[in-house]
Amino acid sequence: MKIRTTFATCFAVAVLATLPAAHAGEKKIKFNLRNDTGTPLELKIGDKVATLKEGEVLPVKLPVGTRIVTDTATEHHPVGEVITVVSNSTYSDSTLSISK
Repeated sequence: MKIRTTFATCFAVAVLATLPAAHAGEKKIKFNLRNDTGTPLELKIGDKVATLKEGEVLPVKLPVGTRIVTDTATEHHPVGEVITVVSNSTYSDSTLSISK
């Protein structure tokens, strides 16, 4: 009886341990960033820096929780200003316009 109970418990633990692994992985949201500020804009997207020229559209696919902040000051945006934080409510395949 003890062996059967021990086996059943070990089996249940093994099955439950594999379930989260099957669904693991970070959710990524695909959208576009468009610079409508009238000047080039340098952004820090997570740990990477990207420069958006005036009117340029940058397609991105980012994990939920990624912060997009300004990396250089402009007339309307100081350094470190949070443009957005990617969340589950960010519309996939949308365009985020960064304006003055």
